[in-house]
Amino acid sequence: MSNLGGKSPASLLYFIPTRGVGTSTVTTVIRTGGDWTTGLFGICSDKSVCVCGALCSPCLECNLARNYGECLCFPLLPGSTLALRVGAREKYKIRGTLCEDWMAVHCCWPFAVCQVARELKRRATTQIYEINTAPTAKDTLV
Repeated sequence: MSNLGGKSPASLLYFIPTRGVGTSTVTTVIRTGGDWTTGLFGICSDKSVCVCGALCSPCLECNLARNYGECLCFPLLPGSTLALRVGAREKYKIRGTLCEDWMAVHCCWPFAVCQVARELKRRATTQIYEINTAPTAKDTLV
């Protein structure tokens, strides 16, 4: 009866910790909805994207395609920039229309590429949480 504090083993039976069956849920939180986080001409809000877009917009677009899991030659296809922009807008549920996307891509192509790159960079930081629920005392009584 050592370390039982003078109590009989039978009275301690209900206080012995047991491993109950709990549940675990993994949740991914992605910021969605709303407007673009930066405007079409907000190139200075991210210096690295600004420099890459200014020096070599096609290289930045190839990097975007790679991040989307597409072939590096994807930006060479007609309409690829529009597809990338619409894909980003749909993925993150950004308000806008196909007409607005078309206008941005065809009238301000380097700015549109930079905006999509900034958006993907800012929204790429997802937060993953694991939520564990412990069994209640009722579940663990022996």
